[in-house]
Amino acid sequence: MKTNNKPTWLGYLSALKNKGVEAEQLKLTGFDDFFLANDFAQSFLMHSIPFIYLLNYKSGLYINMSENFAGYNAECFLKNGINHTLEIYQQDHLRLFNEEIFPDRLQILENIAFEDHKNHIFSYQSMIKNRNGQHEHFLQRNCFISDEERNPVYSMGILIKINGFGPVIQTVERIDENRARENEVICKKVYYLNKEDQIFSKREKEVLLWMAEGLSSKMIADKLFVSEHTVINHRRSMQHKTNMPNAIALVGFAIKSGII
Repeated sequence: MKTNNKPTWLGYLSALKNKGVEAEQLKLTGFDDFFLANDFAQSFLMHSIPFIYLLNYKSGLYINMSENFAGYNAECFLKNGINHTLEIYQQDHLRLFNEEIFPDRLQILENIAFEDHKNHIFSYQSMIKNRNGQHEHFLQRNCFISDEERNPVYSMGILIKINGFGPVIQTVERIDENRARENEVICKKVYYLNKEDQIFSKREKEVLLWMAEGLSSKMIADKLFVSEHTVINHRRSMQHKTNMPNAIALVGFAIKSGII
């Protein structure tokens, strides 16, 4: 199902349904192993109960859903499937997942053997309208069972209620099937609900200009009459906004993008 265009989540679901994948032929295994290997989820068990789900991407129906997620009966999800999720998904968060987060997931999965998809946990934060009409924040952690063409067909995971948060962060972890080692974070990316939040401040651009001249944090601090710690924080903030791994990559990105 590879295309030249970047597929959205909803577009992918529609294409998968029309493709006629026999999802039932896939072996549904690893659900218990996924939860047992999910150390993050287990750390929450003393404080809150995670909600567990299993979603069939081909049919758009939930095979399993915990009771009382966001105040809803499991039947709401089991009967209405993904349509119910779309109704309660906060629209800005839905747009972000549909247009940016899920397409990135597909790109990551393309580079992983299909039988190993279930050993990669994807995490991100979202916002859902609960049964009382109020918005609640949830952390979702899930993995995929995919066909031989590396198309995700089942999504299984957990949802954990959390406090409010800033930018949406997606992480991808490789889990050890034997649970002999800690999960390995192989990818981390920041997303912004509002694009203006990604724009550099005036002071950040000043720091960036001096970075492009090859000045150290200490030298930039002297130029701007601020502390070295402040300069370092500005640099980290800019790397965070652009998902650049280091100062050299940040400057290169800024020049290429015409920011400086």
